[in-house]
Amino acid sequence: MLSGPVPFARMLYVRRELITEMVRRQLRDEHMGQAIGVLWAFGQPLVLMFMYAVLFAYVFPARFGSDVSRVDYSASVIAGIVPWLAFQNLLFHAPGILVNQANLVKQIVFPTEVLPVKTALGSALPYCVALLFALGYSAWHGTLSWWTLSVPWLIICQLAAMIGVAFLLSAIGVFMRDLKEFVQVFTTVNLFIQPTLYNPFVHIKYLDTLFYFNPFSYLTWCWQDALFRPTAPHPSAWIVFPLCSFGVLILGWLVFESTRPSFGDAL
Repeated sequence: MLSGPVPFARMLYVRRELITEMVRRQLRDEHMGQAIGVLWAFGQPLVLMFMYAVLFAYVFPARFGSDVSRVDYSASVIAGIVPWLAFQNLLFHAPGILVNQANLVKQIVFPTEVLPVKTALGSALPYCVALLFALGYSAWHGTLSWWTLSVPWLIICQLAAMIGVAFLLSAIGVFMRDLKEFVQVFTTVNLFIQPTLYNPFVHIKYLDTLFYFNPFSYLTWCWQDALFRPTAPHPSAWIVFPLCSFGVLILGWLVFESTRPSFGDAL
């Protein structure tokens, strides 16, 4: 039985062509029969970015009565919402990855481990356009800094976390079919218990405490540092986020491998 980061990295290399083809097929099949096809996958995140930019640049700051620049606040929201929406997209699909592909999982010769990987990559890829929008939005309003050079590293960390979560939830979802409902409730609530939508210049003690207990807050803080702040007001995030990302990758891979022999019977 394969376990540990080295066999996982070897699997990615050996299965790279299959994973690439399955990601392409996932994006194509989700929008099959539609007028503009796969462009919807990239267009929808872009429309969401425009919506958040307008709302938080011209509506919500005035309602909150903030005396801080409207542009600064909207740039902070855009910086945090892009990575969360990509993660949310994965969370919606992760519990059913193996259940929905039971015919492939039951085939002994099929490499089941590629299914969580292709789902994580397929969930993140449409948001590359949204990330370009966030970079352009921050550049237009002058909030980029040397921290922006860390964006490639943040992408690697986020992909590691998403693949790890895909392994973990897909394996658990085989044995716990109502996991999907729990995850959907969590994704709805989690948007409001992380610092993404809140004014970064207004600190509420009980919210700050809640944020520190939410692992997704560290993802948001890192992205906001990279695209919004010239300094890093939460330096611990740059330690916690990478450690959690690669930690959940290893954990998810180990759980997936240890439960793999039972998939066929459970499905």
